[in-house]
Amino acid sequence: MFDWNRYFPFQNQFSKETFKNADPKDVETYVNRVMESVFGADYAGQFPFRDPMSKKAEPVEAEPPKPEIDMFETSDHVFVKIPAEQDELDRIRIKHTSHSLVVENSSLAEGKKEIVLPSLVKRKGTKAVYKDGMIEVMFSKQEDYNLSEVEILR
Repeated sequence: MFDWNRYFPFQNQFSKETFKNADPKDVETYVNRVMESVFGADYAGQFPFRDPMSKKAEPVEAEPPKPEIDMFETSDHVFVKIPAEQDELDRIRIKHTSHSLVVENSSLAEGKKEIVLPSLVKRKGTKAVYKDGMIEVMFSKQEDYNLSEVEILR
């Protein structure tokens, strides 16, 4: 028989009143105990995050900060801001498909950097402007009217 309680440890154990006056340290201890029982004693190594409150945190060597790409969209356009130095402009190449932007020869990454866009964009009408250390790329959104119905097999 399958051990359901192992994978659902909180089932039928608490009411809303249980945690009203609970000490945060007690809650953290309980959660850690449950995580260990479900995932094993070395569960922290299985997750990509590290608890900032954990005393067992390993010191991480500081890497130089990488330039950030800023992306946002409006109802008609998608904007991408790429940090770049003035002397890089001659060698940087910007290309795109309907769903991604490719930046080549920049300080962002070795070779090329591909950025997935939040919406489909049109092939024509894309503009790029350099101002104040940023290349701002403006895409016109493309509406996707290709709706397909999927049959559910029984």
